[in-house]
Amino acid sequence: MKNLIYLGKVTAVLSFIIGTTILSLFLYFDHSNLIEDIGFQYVLIATSFNLMVFIINLIAIIANNKHRVELLKTCGIMLLNIPIACYYIFIVITIKY
Repeated sequence: MKNLIYLGKVTAVLSFIIGTTILSLFLYFDHSNLIEDIGFQYVLIATSFNLMVFIINLIAIIANNKHRVELLKTCGIMLLNIPIACYYIFIVITIKY
């Protein structure tokens, strides 16, 4: 169960770092179409992977009472990336179009 908690936290942090790096590169390289495409592809891949980890955590919350609080915290950390990703997409769309 500790591995699942660790996976959720690492997934959330890496998603944030990679997304921020892609946005920074997009802004630094004068709104590059290539980086924009990479960014949107990344959003799709990261959303899919994060959703899988999130659902597995939810199933673990139901199945395991012992680590429920820690799993809920992990899910909360993962959910924090949603408004950040929406804001990043808003920035790209506003600048580009």
